[in-house]
Formats: sequence, C-alpha cells, structure tokens
Amino acid sequence: MKLEQTLVKVFKFITFVFFTLTALIYVGIILLLPLDVLFQVIRILHAIGLPTAIASVLGIGAIGYLGLTISKMPALCELVVDIGRQIVDFGHAQIKRCDALIEQGGKAGA
Repeated sequence: MKLEQTLVKVFKFITFVFFTLTALIYVGIILLLPLDVLFQVIRILHAIGLPTAIASVLGIGAIGYLGLTISKMPALCELVVDIGRQIVDFGHAQIKRCDALIEQGGKAGA
C-alpha cells in the first residue's frame, strides 16, 4: 500500500470522526435543550421563593406547554430533522470523495 493511499485513508477516518461527532453534538443539543430549560425555570422559581417541589411541578408544566406549542409547528419540527439529515448527507458525500482518491491511487500504482 502506498503512502498516498494511507494518508487518504487516515484523512477519510478523521473526516468520518468529525462528521459523526458533529451529528452527535447536534442530536445531543436537541435532547438536552428541554432539560436545560427545565433546570433554569426551576432555578428561577426557587429564587422567587417557591419550594423546590412546587417549582419542579410548575417547571415540568412549562416544559410541557413549550413542547405542545412546538409540536403544533410542523414546519419547525421538519426543519430540525432536515438540518440533521443534511449534516449526515454532507458528511457521507465528503467521505465518498475520499473513496475516489483511494481508487485513483490504486489504479495509478498498477
């Protein structure tokens, strides 16, 4: 195996790891955002002087209302899913570009 092919394979792996990490960060943010909002609402209500149990119930209610409001906007939900899909598709396309270089290097060496 030539050095050029090895370098392209290493770059392909780095590209794969980068886009996998990017997609995982995007999904993680989408999943953790409601939890952070809940935490901040409970903190604000607790700072006002409400007991933690009552602040938690009100915070969960606020997050439920926010989720209901967002679910009534199908264009926003579709946009969030589409952005994630585009991240995956773009990463896949970049990895496929590396495959062409690997094949080209194999044909040039023969």
